[in-house]
Amino acid sequence: MDAMKIRFAVVPILLTILIASAGGAAGTDQQLKLDRNGWTVVGPPRSGSKIFVEGELYPKPAFAITPSSPAGAWVVSQPLSAMAGPVTLSMRVQRRSGSGAFAVSFVSDIPESPTQITPLWHLELADDRNHKIELGLQPATTRTVRLAIGALGGEGQWIVEDIELSDWTPAERKPGPLAELPAATSPEPLPVGWEPPGSLDGRWRTVGTDREMVTDVSGLRITFPAKVTVAQGVRHEMEVLVTNRGNVENDLTISLQGPPGAYMPTFTVPFAAGGTTLFRPPVQMLQVGNHWVKVKLSSGSETVEVPIEVVCEQRYPAIGTCADSQSLASSLPDTHQLAQFLHMRMSEKPAPTGTTSQQPNEVAGQIILSLPLGNDASAVLASANAAQVNWMTSLVGLYLPASMQQSSGSDIAAAVASATEQIRSTLSEAAIISPPLPVINSAEGLVLSPQFAEALDAGMGTAVGSVGLHISDLPHSAVLTEEIDGDLRRQPGSFWAGFDGRYDFASLRQTLTQRQLRLPLFLDCLPVAGTGEARLDALMLGRLLISGFAQGCTAATFPVDLLSSLQEEADSSSLFAMIRELTRELAGTVPLRGLAGQEGFSGRMGEPIVYRSFMRKNEGVLFMWNNTSRPIDVAVVLQALPLQMHLLRLSYSEQFVQRRFQGLFSLSDEARTNRQQAVYVRVRPLEIVGLSFNFKNPHAGWLGQLAPRPPIKKDYGPHWPERGDQPWGLRKREQFGEQ
Repeated sequence: MDAMKIRFAVVPILLTILIASAGGAAGTDQQLKLDRNGWTVVGPPRSGSKIFVEGELYPKPAFAITPSSPAGAWVVSQPLSAMAGPVTLSMRVQRRSGSGAFAVSFVSDIPESPTQITPLWHLELADDRNHKIELGLQPATTRTVRLAIGALGGEGQWIVEDIELSDWTPAERKPGPLAELPAATSPEPLPVGWEPPGSLDGRWRTVGTDREMVTDVSGLRITFPAKVTVAQGVRHEMEVLVTNRGNVENDLTISLQGPPGAYMPTFTVPFAAGGTTLFRPPVQMLQVGNHWVKVKLSSGSETVEVPIEVVCEQRYPAIGTCADSQSLASSLPDTHQLAQFLHMRMSEKPAPTGTTSQQPNEVAGQIILSLPLGNDASAVLASANAAQVNWMTSLVGLYLPASMQQSSGSDIAAAVASATEQIRSTLSEAAIISPPLPVINSAEGLVLSPQFAEALDAGMGTAVGSVGLHISDLPHSAVLTEEIDGDLRRQPGSFWAGFDGRYDFASLRQTLTQRQLRLPLFLDCLPVAGTGEARLDALMLGRLLISGFAQGCTAATFPVDLLSSLQEEADSSSLFAMIRELTRELAGTVPLRGLAGQEGFSGRMGEPIVYRSFMRKNEGVLFMWNNTSRPIDVAVVLQALPLQMHLLRLSYSEQFVQRRFQGLFSLSDEARTNRQQAVYVRVRPLEIVGLSFNFKNPHAGWLGQLAPRPPIKKDYGPHWPERGDQPWGLRKREQFGEQ
C-alpha cells in the first residue's frame, strides 16, 4: 500500500468527496483553479474510516465532512498557484447534524493532526439550512499555500458544495460624514539642518527679557515668539498676537515648513477689524533637538515668510528605529524622515575608540546604547569616548547575542544583573531596558514565553527599568470580507476580533503585575511582514501599535534597514506611511481608561467598533477600527470644547493615507439638529480612523460616549426624549449598521 493509501486508512472521519473538474473563475486576472484531484484528509487516527470517491457528479468540488471528535477534521487542497492578490472563496455550507463550527484556513504543508491547523475564519451556524458563504481572503503572497476546509469543536456532519475561487473586488464606498471636511495640506519639508538667511520678511525685537519676531501683511501685524520649546510629538500652540489695523475683517492663511516630521496643516482664520487677537497655531515636531521652521503668512495678495527657532524635547511614548552602527551610518538620509529616537546596536566586539561616535552625532534624535549580554559591558563602555557617553546617558538597551538565544531564563537574569551593575558604575543615571525576550500570541492574548517567565522569576525585572518585548510574527493570511446569504455580516468577524484578542497586552500586563513589576514595555524591532500584502500588513501592525501604546508600552522600534527598502518599492510605501502617520498621533500621548459602570467607555475587544483614547497636553486623540464587514457610522460625543479637529484615515482599498483638517471647529448641522455635541464619522472595514481634537479646556473626560450615529431626522423640529429611550452604547450591536 502506498503512502497516500496509508494516510487515508487512518483518518478519523467519514469524508465523502464528490469532485469533478473545478474550473476557476473564468476570465479572472489570476486564473484561479481548484483541482478535482489531490485533496488530503487530516484527522486523528480512528479505525474503520473510509473515503469514497463517487465520481464526477458535480461541476465544482463538494465534500461531506463528518468529524468524529472535537479536534475536528479538514480537507486540504494541492498547492495553489502563486496569487497576485486577494481572492473570493465562495461555497454552499449546510450543517446536517451535530455541533461545532465550520472553518477555513490556509496552510503551507499538510499537517499530521487537525489541531496543527489554526482556523483563519470560522462560523457557528444556528440552523440546518443551506447557506451561501462568500469570503474575501488574502493568503500569504510570499509562500506556497493550500486551501483547508474543515469542521471543529464538535461531532456531526457538514455538507460543503460549489467551492470556487475568484478574484476579490472591494465593495463600492459611499461618502459618509466628514466627507466634505477639507483635505489637510502642508508644504514640503525643509532640508535637514536648514538655517534662515537672516530674518527673511520679519524683524526681531526685544521686549524686556523676551525676544519676538514681528512681521506685517495686508494691514495685519503678527507677533511670534522668536523661540519656542515643544515636547516631542505634541501639537504645541504658539501664542501669536494678530492686530488688524484696518476697518474690515481680514483673513490670514498660515502654513509651516520645518525638518522632516514637522507638521501643521495650512488653514485660514478671519480676524475682526480694529482689534488684537491671541491666535494659537499648532506646531508639531518629531525630531529631538534645535531646529528652524519657516512660517508662511498670506493675506489678500501679499505673502511673507518668517523664521522661528524651535527646541524639541524628548517625550514618551515614542516610535523609532533600531540598527547596528553600520546600518545606521548607511541609512541616515532615510532615518531622518522618521527619526525621533534611534536604537543603535553595537557589535559584540568593542569597536575602536571614535569609530561609532562620528555618525550618530549628526542624528537629531535620541541614541540608545545597546549592549550584548555575555560580554564584558565595561569594556564596551570604555570604548566609548567622552563625547559618546554624553549622548548615551539616557537609555541603555540590552540584547541577547546569538550565543545566548537558547540560554535558560536563570542564566539570562544573571547576565542582566551583572551587566546592569557595570553599566550603572559608569552611567549612573541610565535607564536600562531588558533584553527583548519573545512573547507568544495566544487565544488569551500576548503571554510570556517560558524563557521570559523564568527570567522574571529569577529577578530580571528588578534589575531593569523597562521590559523589552519581541513579537516575532504577524498573521500570514487575513479575512477581508464576510458575506452570508448575500448580506455582509453585521457581527464582528472571527478573524479581526480574534486578531485583537491574540495581540492584546492585558494578560501580559496582569502577569507582570502579579510579579510586583509595574514597568513600562518596550516593543523592540516589531515585525513588518505578515501576508506580504503591504497595506494589510501595515493595518495589522497599526492596530498592534495603537493597542500597545494604550496598554503600557512607552516605545516601539522598527528595523532601520526597512526604510531604504520601502523607498525602493513604491508598493510597500504604505508601511512607511503608517509608521510616519501614527508617530505623529501617538508620540507623547497618555492612554485613557474607561469610566467604571459605563459600557460606552469599555473599549472591549471583539466589539463591532474597537477604540482607544489618549490625551496629549491640550489634545484628545481617538483611534477606531471596525471588526464587521459593513461600514458603521459612529457618533463621537464630546464633553470638552474643540478648537480644531484632525482626521486621519488609513484605508486598505482607497488612498492609503487620508488627512482632513478643520482649522476652526464647528458642529455639523446634523449635530445641531440632534442637539448633540458630537462628531459623526464613518468607520469602514479594513480601516483605521483617528480623530484628534485641540481643546480649549482639556480634561481626561473629554470623550463623553462612543455610539451609533442617530438616524437622520426627516424634519428639523425639536425632538424630546420619550420614556424608555435607551442610551447609545457599544454593547447594543443591533443598533450598528450603515445609515
